[in-house]
Amino acid sequence: MFKVISGLKLKKIFVLAILLRILMMPFYFHPDIKTYHFQSSFLKYGVFNIYSYLAANKGNLPIKEDFVYFPLTYLFLGTYQILTAPLLGSQFDTWLIDASEQARETIGTFRYLFVLKIPYLLIDLLIPFLLIRFFESTEQKRKAVILWLFNPFSIVIIYIFSNLDIIPVALSLISLLLLRSKKIILSGIILGLAAGFKAYPVVFLPFLILHTKNLKQGIKLFLATVITLLLIILPFWSQAFLNSAFISGLTTRLAYPSVPIGFGEALMIGVIAMAVLFIMALMEDNLSLDKLWLSIFFALLLLFSTIHYHIAWLLWIIPFLIIFYLTQENKVGKLAWAWFSLAMLIPLTFDDKFMTVSTLSVISPLYNLLPTPFLILQKIYDPFLVQGLIHSILFGISIVLIFKTFKMLKV
Repeated sequence: MFKVISGLKLKKIFVLAILLRILMMPFYFHPDIKTYHFQSSFLKYGVFNIYSYLAANKGNLPIKEDFVYFPLTYLFLGTYQILTAPLLGSQFDTWLIDASEQARETIGTFRYLFVLKIPYLLIDLLIPFLLIRFFESTEQKRKAVILWLFNPFSIVIIYIFSNLDIIPVALSLISLLLLRSKKIILSGIILGLAAGFKAYPVVFLPFLILHTKNLKQGIKLFLATVITLLLIILPFWSQAFLNSAFISGLTTRLAYPSVPIGFGEALMIGVIAMAVLFIMALMEDNLSLDKLWLSIFFALLLLFSTIHYHIAWLLWIIPFLIIFYLTQENKVGKLAWAWFSLAMLIPLTFDDKFMTVSTLSVISPLYNLLPTPFLILQKIYDPFLVQGLIHSILFGISIVLIFKTFKMLKV
């Protein structure tokens, strides 16, 4: 890896990127990191099925949220806590179970946040080495590395909002690269592992199958992905798992934006958009694995344009946005970055202080006293109407980007 960075003449850039991340890691706090690490801490006490355990003991626990992630997240984070116990220290569990605001002022908080974010740092630094595999020219590879390491969006999502989605993001990119290398079964296994952390990579599967060479390869890819995912979730299968992880987040939000057509039926806007995109790709004469990332990029554009999303989910699209920007004409590439900038704005206007001012509350509780963008905006206009307006613009930009790109591909 270091030879690659040296060959691209980016050693100083890489070191600067690492220092920037290290300086941020201890000082930004979002409650999610404490919640999912509290839940994952039960692994070291011998709890295997976290879903059933939380459902049975929720009334006695200080943090009562469901574990909404898939099993590999629990196993990975729980194992990491076991391995880093000497670094975290004897008071770490006390910090985890303290749900009060005063817990953020506990001695050791900076150390806990730093240690807990180390896996994200390592995987974050792996992404550039995966991204450069999508390019041929040295100049494009250099730009891809710099764009990943220094775009503010991924840095904010990973190190301020403590985003563990970086793990399935990396695994999804590896799956795509393996498919490009004609390693069908291994690609499916890796995609299944990615979905074992969070369900969203399953959205990619229809497009991966579409870009395989023939029906036999498509079936192999499908079975490898589905069997891997089933092997991961079956030991945890329970009503508690269905209620907390399977029927939460992305798995149901595709159905939310809809138009009633009577008798209890509704047209699901997100599903319609994804179906149109899939059919457009299906009707293309020259589908190639080199353009597979493009189908996934468009699918994510439509997905986020039609659902209410968590800011952490936006990380899914950034690698494909970078590839798109470096391979398309200038105006279209800039429009894609404009789309993403607007997409980042929406969650920042939520009525949630931990989306903005309170992320620095471990430095001083005074940050909690600052007004949020939601409260400021509320004095000027209805924040929900503003969010809806931006979301509508996102959908419009998505349509333009998709049709403009399809048109250029046909030229």
